Amino acid sequence: MLNRVFRRDNGRRGRLLVWLMMLVPVCAQAEADPNFYIYLCFGQSNMEGNAPAEAVDKTSIGHRFQMLATTDFDNPSRQAGQWYAAVPPIVSPIAGLGMADYFGRTMAAALPAQVTVGVVDVAIGGCAIEMFDKDKYQTQLTDPGNWSAQLANRYYGGNPYQRLVDMARRAQQKGVIKGILLHQGESNNTQQDWPQKVKKIYEDLLADLGLGADSVPLFAGELLRQEFGGVCWGHNSVIARLPQVIPTAHVISSEGCEGNGKDPWHFCAMSYRLMGRRYAFEALRLMGRELMADPDYVMPTSMKKFFCVQKIDLPAELVAVPGQRIGVKATFQDGHVEDVTAGMVYACDEVPFAGGCVASTAGDADGTVVATYTDFSRKQTRATMQLKVRRFPLDERCMRTLIGQGTLNSEERTLQLQAGAEMGWVYDGGMDLSGYKYLVIQLAEKQTCAAQLRLYGQTEDFSQNYALSAFGSKTTVGVKLDGLRVGSRKLAASDIRAIGFYAAREGALHIADIYLTNNDDFTPDAMTPVRADATGARCPVFNLSGARVGTASDWSRLPGGAYVTGGRVVLK
Repeated sequence: MLNRVFRRDNGRRGRLLVWLMMLVPVCAQAEADPNFYIYLCFGQSNMEGNAPAEAVDKTSIGHRFQMLATTDFDNPSRQAGQWYAAVPPIVSPIAGLGMADYFGRTMAAALPAQVTVGVVDVAIGGCAIEMFDKDKYQTQLTDPGNWSAQLANRYYGGNPYQRLVDMARRAQQKGVIKGILLHQGESNNTQQDWPQKVKKIYEDLLADLGLGADSVPLFAGELLRQEFGGVCWGHNSVIARLPQVIPTAHVISSEGCEGNGKDPWHFCAMSYRLMGRRYAFEALRLMGRELMADPDYVMPTSMKKFFCVQKIDLPAELVAVPGQRIGVKATFQDGHVEDVTAGMVYACDEVPFAGGCVASTAGDADGTVVATYTDFSRKQTRATMQLKVRRFPLDERCMRTLIGQGTLNSEERTLQLQAGAEMGWVYDGGMDLSGYKYLVIQLAEKQTCAAQLRLYGQTEDFSQNYALSAFGSKTTVGVKLDGLRVGSRKLAASDIRAIGFYAAREGALHIADIYLTNNDDFTPDAMTPVRADATGARCPVFNLSGARVGTASDWSRLPGGAYVTGGRVVLK
C-alpha cells in the first residue's frame, strides 16, 4: 500500500516519509549498529552515475555493501526508504555506474568483517549546487523546462535536500553516519563563491542530523580534466579551495581519469571505479587504516581484475636528478593502466631514496634499483632498473619546460628558447646544495637572448619568485649558494626545488658545463677521467674555450689536456 501511495503522488512522498518516521520510537536511535558505517552522497550527474554498468560491476557485491533507496525503482524493484544490496544503479532508475559504487566496495573490502558499509545517495543530473540549499532550492524549480527540476520533482518530491535528510534520519536508525561525499560543479563552473555555498549545505546537514564536523568529514571530487576533453576543468581550482573554507573537507583528485568520449562532462566506467576507490582511500586514511584489503577479506575474482596489478611498467634504464619522484604506471589484470607512483617503494645500495624520491643529498651515482608495489589485494609486484643519478643532466627525460616553449638538443648541449621561455630541472623532493660554495655555469659562446639562471625554493612558483643571476656578456657565471635571496628573503641552498634557464628574447644557450665547486676561482674541485657511460658514446667533448672537439668515443684520439664533457672538467 505504501509503495502505491509513493507511485501515485510523488509530491506528497517527502511529507509522508517524515510523518512515518515520527512514528518510530525515540529509543530506536540507541539500537543503531556502531559497525554499520553510513555515507551520505549528493551532487549532479557524475555522482548519480552516467556510465552504463558492465557485467563486472553487477557481481560479487556481497551483503556488506548496502544502499538505502532514496526513490522508487521499477527495475530492479526497490522501494524508497528500504535497504538493498548495492547493485548499480544505486541512485535512481535512470542512473548508471557512479562515484559511490566502488567507494562502497573498497570500503567494505578494507574494513573488518563485522563492518557493513551503506550509502544514501541523492543526485540529479545537471543541477546547480543551489538545488541542495534548503533555503534556495525553490529557485531551481521555477523553469518547467529545466531537466534537473523535472528530475527533482519526479524522484525527490521537489526537494532533494529534504529527501536526503529524511533518508539520512532513517539510516541513522540502523547505523552511524561517517562521512559525506560530494561530486558537483559543472553547473556552477568557476563560480568563486561555490565553496561558501557548499559550506552552508554541509553545515545545514550536520545541524539537521545532529552530527559533528570532526566525525563526519566532507569528500569532494574534482571534475573531468582538460586533457581528457573536460570543459569545466577550471572549476577544479575552485574545488581546491574547499579545505580553506571547510577545515574537514578533502579533495579527491581526478588526475588520469578519462572521459566517456561522448561529451565533455562525464567520466567513463573505469574512471568511476578509480574515483570511487580514491574517495575510499581518503576516508580510510582519515581512519588510520591501511590502503589495502583487510587480511581476512576474501576478494572475489571479478574484483581482483580491477584491484590487482599484473605488471609494473618500469623502464630498464633511467637518468634522474636528486629529489626526483620516479613516475611509474602499472597494468592491472583487467587491462587498465594507472599511475602508481605514490605507492612505490625503492631499494638501492648505491642510490639513497626518501619518501619515494631519489634523496635530495644524492650526488652523481649509478645503481640497480628494485622497485616494489603492493596493490590493494596485498599482492607485491617487483621490477628492476638501472638508475643513473646526475645533478644537471642535459637529457630530454630530465629537463622540463617550466614556462613557455623550449627544446633541448642533448647532443649539441643546446637549449633553444622562445621569448619568455624557461627550461630546467625540477627536484620534486628538493635538492641539497648546501655542501658547496658555488654553482658554476659555463657557456660555449656568449648568449644573445638576455638569459638568466633562476633558482627556486620549495615555496616558489615558476616565473614569480626566484633567485637569479644574469649571464650578460659573461660565458662563466658562478652563483654563490649561501647568498641566494628571493626579494628580501634568504633562499636555503639545502632545499632547491628547481633550477632553470630563462630567455627574455628568443635564442639559444650553448652549455659547455655546469658543476658545483668550493673553489673561489670557480674551478672544479677535482678532475676525473671521462666516463662514456654518463650520457653515452655520443656525449660531446669541448675544450676549455668552449669549442667542440669530438665526442666521448673520440677520447682516445684527443691530445692530452683539460676538457669539458658529461657536465664536468676532465683531464687527459
